[in-house]
Amino acid sequence: MGNAASCIFFLRFHPNVNPNDKADDIARFFKEFFWIYQYDSVKKVLFIPIHEFYFSDTQAAGAILNQYSLKVVLIFLTIGVLILFMAIFNYTSMSIAQTSYRAKEMATRRLLGSSKKSIFWRMIAESFLLTTLAFVIGFLLAKAAEPTAMELLHTRLDIVGDLNPVTLLCYLLLITVLSLLSGFVPATLLSQYNPLDIVKGTFRRKTKTLYLRLLNIVQNGLTIAMLGCAIYLSVQIYRILHAPLGYEYGHVIHYPPMASDQKLQLFRQEAQKLPFVKRVSFAQGTPIDGGNNDTMYFTSADSTKDLSFQTFMVDSAFIDIFHIQITEDRHAGYNPKNFFVSQSAMKDLRQLGFTDFVRSDRGGYTMNVVGEFKDFQIRSLLMKDPHPLRMQIAPSDSISPWNILVEVRDDQPEAYKKQLDQLYSKIIDGYSFDSEWYDTLVQKIYEDITRMNHLILIFTCAALVISLLGLTAMSIYFIAQRKRDIAVRKVFGSDSRSEMLRLMKFSSASLAVSLLIGLPLMYIGIQQIDKIVTYESSFPWWVPVAAFLIVALISLASVWLISRKAVRENPVLNLKTE
Repeated sequence: MGNAASCIFFLRFHPNVNPNDKADDIARFFKEFFWIYQYDSVKKVLFIPIHEFYFSDTQAAGAILNQYSLKVVLIFLTIGVLILFMAIFNYTSMSIAQTSYRAKEMATRRLLGSSKKSIFWRMIAESFLLTTLAFVIGFLLAKAAEPTAMELLHTRLDIVGDLNPVTLLCYLLLITVLSLLSGFVPATLLSQYNPLDIVKGTFRRKTKTLYLRLLNIVQNGLTIAMLGCAIYLSVQIYRILHAPLGYEYGHVIHYPPMASDQKLQLFRQEAQKLPFVKRVSFAQGTPIDGGNNDTMYFTSADSTKDLSFQTFMVDSAFIDIFHIQITEDRHAGYNPKNFFVSQSAMKDLRQLGFTDFVRSDRGGYTMNVVGEFKDFQIRSLLMKDPHPLRMQIAPSDSISPWNILVEVRDDQPEAYKKQLDQLYSKIIDGYSFDSEWYDTLVQKIYEDITRMNHLILIFTCAALVISLLGLTAMSIYFIAQRKRDIAVRKVFGSDSRSEMLRLMKFSSASLAVSLLIGLPLMYIGIQQIDKIVTYESSFPWWVPVAAFLIVALISLASVWLISRKAVRENPVLNLKTE
């Protein structure tokens, strides 16, 4: 149900019929009698197929139907693909890191008659086996995480129930493609080397760290970008939840009206007797739901001006509960035509020449301006459609409430809520109801971006772990390749500290290049976040700095831990075979 639309109805048409061909005719028909079309509040008629409506930006007026943001799906899909490629890079890095240890095995196979082709496909087969095992483990982990994922994504998932020949074929194709992508580089490297170089011991001096270093640089760049986006989104959410609203509130419980006005008045009377209750308010509209819309139209010489008021009918307790600041009170008393208006609304009215009495040119609506109050935020801070506000302060017993608000003391709020819930249940004859803290209602309107932030943080933690593993592989391989060089320098006077600094310098240079990759990706990601979280605020300069420092700290710490043993080894151990 809605104020303008009596209901939402669904139509089923014959095949090949496009109802939008008649949309203009229907709009003209509505304009004959339907006030939202007569006043040009709505101008178009639109039929949307159900399968398109789910991902449509168009909302159904007057009804809440399940919809989902395609943009959010694409963001999660992109992040998931990036994580997958980072895992592929990781497998490649670790496989290349093992070439020094697998080289003798492959050389022996080559000397015993194996061809380059057979070596190549042996490595691909290993990759397929490991990828299949990883898929099975991943599938089980996904099943275990399914309830949490459904809660975070707010959608139904059933990965076991959705198994069918098509999905199984897709899984098999995915495993095959991932196996080829992961195993191609290490298989190519090991199959192309001359077995005599390996037997003579020159293989480890010919191999380079270029592949590993590039892969690690890309991984770190992606991690910096993802971490920067996660931090930025967290900052934006914190700013939104702590932004000044123009009103304040303490421990306030919201009850829906679930009985006759007489019984609700009884609840109000009984609740006020409880020692822990500060105030009880009856209202038609709260800041979080935006109240009711009333639009007034004013005709000038060449145009029509409209003021789309968000209207609240409240009692005096409401003013105290939310600390609404009355800046002007003309003490006119209660009258159904008397309204306080917000400061911005008063400014608009004065520009139209109204200060005391207002009359709409359409519908004959009138109101008396009896005071002014400070503007406050309604609904979400993400909404960019500000409305002038007006508020009627009426006696509690004259209000048929849409909202029942109870403010309790601060010492034991949950215990107080439990008692009030029992009282309300008794008053409404035990019917089921949902009572919620007003603070919870505020947080609910931002739950979509909060869930997105949680998911991005989870993906970022996974990226950090993958990057750390890739860095470990690179460090092990690099140190294995540089042990001889370290030993020679130590023989000529270098010490462990100098060698450690040399390795740290190498890693720092890679991190600097990663930052050059990560910053543009971070900028793109933040632009996408700003399209979803449309909250205007300055970009915190420290976000990319913090993201880089976190990745750098983890990376350098891992290099330091891995390199400690290598730089402290006796150089004789690495030179005695030369």
